Amino acid sequence: MGWEDPLLAEVKGTAEQGKAAEDQAFADKLAKRLPPDAVERAAIEKARKRTKARPPRVTSRHDQRGTYSPHSEVDGHRYRLADAFGTRSMQFVYSMLKGLGKATEDHSEDHGFFPGSADEVAFNAALAVIDGVRPKDEIEAMLAAHMAVTNIALLELVARTRGSIAGHMYQGNGIKRLDVLGNLTTKFMRTFTMQVEALARKRRKDEQNVTVKHVHVHAGGQAVVGNVSHRGGRGVTKNGQQAYDHERGPITESPSMRSADQERKTLPVTGDKKGALSVARRRKR
Repeated sequence: MGWEDPLLAEVKGTAEQGKAAEDQAFADKLAKRLPPDAVERAAIEKARKRTKARPPRVTSRHDQRGTYSPHSEVDGHRYRLADAFGTRSMQFVYSMLKGLGKATEDHSEDHGFFPGSADEVAFNAALAVIDGVRPKDEIEAMLAAHMAVTNIALLELVARTRGSIAGHMYQGNGIKRLDVLGNLTTKFMRTFTMQVEALARKRRKDEQNVTVKHVHVHAGGQAVVGNVSHRGGRGVTKNGQQAYDHERGPITESPSMRSADQERKTLPVTGDKKGALSVARRRKR
């Protein structure tokens, strides 16, 4: 049995007593809380219904040993992960999980000089973002993962920037520190916005790829199938195709008006020049 300094033992005992007193004071404070009023109770009930209606996000256990299933249905958990990442490749899933584990490590105690400790809360928060985006393929899954870890870094930078504002004088190194943190925060904000826009553009592009299999053209109608461009002029475009107006049909150099008698030829529309008037213009006069 080793010898212990009596003064050190007294300090430890005093610290433990102080901690116990603080815990008891906090417990007493929680016990004195009032129940919610009628308005808050109604809001709680609505929130409970909406939350239960949402699909549960996939989660994983994550610690220093790695990532593993939170329940005994290991194969089912693999399917949920593959579905969350929009892929059938488990190699891709494992690679992404490993990267998320490294990106969400807690470095608050080692100051970045040593490997961080596993942070299961941050890891599952990033996993929830990916599952919420519902990626359709690996590209969208990577974009969702980048958005999740960008948000983690952004929140950390915002906290450090606020600390720099409150704890440093606006001169010398204080100004330099605030300038660096402010610039990094702005860059991460722009990066996050660009990632969201990139995901939206990709999905719009996928939705515009429509394949036309059957085209029905009724009597008196016209249809154009293919890539048609209209750059503000009339007639034929540079690629040799006829320009097209979605409301009036193909656009020609000499627009025409169909006569009342469908069997007759169309009558040309005249301008200021003298010539025959169309049937419609005759009626107006």
